[in-house]
Amino acid sequence: MAAALVAVTLLGVACVAPESAGTPRLDAAPGASLTPLPTATAAPTTPSTTTTTTTLGVPEPPDIADGTTVCDLYDDTVVELGVISSDTVVEASGIAASRTNHNAYWVVNDSGNEPVLHAVAADGNEIAAIAIEGVLGFDWEDIAVGPGPVPGVSYVYVGDIGDNFRLRSTITLLRFPEPDLSDPSAAIIDLETIRLTYPDSAQDSEALWVDPITGDAFVVTKEQADGRTVVFRAAAADLDGGNPAPMTAIAEFTFDDNVSVTAADVTTDGAIVAFRGYREVWMWVRTDLGYAETLAAAPCQAPSPDEIQGESIAFLPGSLAYVTLSEGSAKPLNQVSPTR
Repeated sequence: MAAALVAVTLLGVACVAPESAGTPRLDAAPGASLTPLPTATAAPTTPSTTTTTTTLGVPEPPDIADGTTVCDLYDDTVVELGVISSDTVVEASGIAASRTNHNAYWVVNDSGNEPVLHAVAADGNEIAAIAIEGVLGFDWEDIAVGPGPVPGVSYVYVGDIGDNFRLRSTITLLRFPEPDLSDPSAAIIDLETIRLTYPDSAQDSEALWVDPITGDAFVVTKEQADGRTVVFRAAAADLDGGNPAPMTAIAEFTFDDNVSVTAADVTTDGAIVAFRGYREVWMWVRTDLGYAETLAAAPCQAPSPDEIQGESIAFLPGSLAYVTLSEGSAKPLNQVSPTR
């Protein structure tokens, strides 16, 4: 676990832009086709259920002993569940655990690849490859699962949010209900294209999560020219409006050694949020609905698998355990689990 977080800036509950003066600083270390593939036998997982929450407030955190952090709950042992079998998953830039298909993960490739949603079993074997027709993937960098406009329906969010040359002040989320992998004719239907606009200038972002409580979407920049990483929030109500959803900055970070944030996820109950670097995992315990106060606190560093270019992280449903995946061909799907 290489670089440590050295500074965190709270941009305020009022969501002022990163350049605002007087910012307090805190020191801190449309249709689609389905190509069914043979269903694989999923490898066992090690669940550790987090506390139950409601949609009315901040969830209770897991039981953390005094003087320790949530990261101390984890076993340092990394378990290789299996190797990605698909020869078309070569630049995995995002992974999300399905909420409606048992032991299945949604995976997307980086830019330069076909716009396909891959369903991967826990042992790495591909279950299905679903072409998202009528869509051009500029730079898919992360994927999330969360609530959407229809209550009780689990949605997939594909984040076309990357921008190496910072050319786009407006980025895109693709949203659709989770496909049913038990149906061989299943396809992506009711596809929505949601546009998100930055408050000032174009950014290069690679991390996305959708809050299970509020439905808000959060985008994290990879790294700005001055070394800062900024978190932007788009309100759920704006995602459903049909117009471009404005984003507001809620927090920023400065890392040692030019560390880049390449992925993010949140536990099913919304209690823990995690960021991923190429070789790092950071975690925060949720303290407020908007995450501004949460991200103002110092994170802890959780165990990180030794991956060459780690750009994916996903919590298991109802669990503190998480999986990671690196870019490249035939890469292992790794899991880190709590000790209890």
